[in-house]
Amino acid sequence: MQAEQSIALAGAAQQRAPSPGSAAPRRIEAPDPRADGRRRVVLLARDRVEIARSVAGVYMHLTIAPNAYRGVLLRLTGASEYKFRYEVLLAHRDPDLNIVLAEADDDSDIQAEWRLWARFLGLPTLVERQDGRAEPEFSRLGKIAIAAPGPRRRGRILASRRARFLVRRKTGRAELAIAPTELPREIFSGPKQDR
Repeated sequence: MQAEQSIALAGAAQQRAPSPGSAAPRRIEAPDPRADGRRRVVLLARDRVEIARSVAGVYMHLTIAPNAYRGVLLRLTGASEYKFRYEVLLAHRDPDLNIVLAEADDDSDIQAEWRLWARFLGLPTLVERQDGRAEPEFSRLGKIAIAAPGPRRRGRILASRRARFLVRRKTGRAELAIAPTELPREIFSGPKQDR
């Protein structure tokens, strides 16, 4: 049984956060209160998440696609005097399949790991803001992030004042305009034969 466990998750790197551009799978030993020895081994790759554990002497091996997870969640787990405790979690709808990826006290380090894990697994970044609800960091439409559109043309500063094609034109002069009283009432009078 031990040989089967070592073969199933062999070749995975022991590093915590993936480096940018890396494709090697990552191996994490995580606490699991229901497993024998209270530990489980998780292999994280770009195309799969494998969870291996033994419960009551029965070896279990699950393989899950990363897109089955909701995203990579950043949450505040505790607060002490002048310090906060952060956790990066691979969030699933089933809480038993959640995987703790990293924990730290430093805000900037944990944010960097959070973004690296999200990029590595191709999942959206989630933030736990209030009442334990996970919300996207920013609006998304499927896998595409929605943001305010940027300027499309060079002369964007003038566009708020006047249209670009009107900037090239000269404005008309009032003295050349025809007064409405000087306009003839009818241009053509009568039928075609009379003209």
